[in-house]
Amino acid sequence: MKKMVFGLLAITLPMFVSCEKEVNGEGYPEMEGFYVESCGPPVVTIDSVKLFSAKVDNYTDLYPQSKEHSLYPKIQANIKSASLRITITADTTWAGDTIIYF
Repeated sequence: MKKMVFGLLAITLPMFVSCEKEVNGEGYPEMEGFYVESCGPPVVTIDSVKLFSAKVDNYTDLYPQSKEHSLYPKIQANIKSASLRITITADTTWAGDTIIYF
């Protein structure tokens, strides 16, 4: 009887360990790909950033536990920093001074 209990425990123990990995969010290798993609060149169009953000959102909608992955906050921070852009263009052909207050 003891051998059967230990045998059953030996079979089910790896399943509990693998479930723990999925619970903490590290079981999603796609998140690593998203992180690498989010660290890409900063000179992408705002449309590309929006599409990438939608792709990450769609993935996390399908797999809500993936938001617990350690790279998820970094991905969100990279998306946020790529989304914030300020462009100032000055036309030097204008005569006179133009003052702009922010």
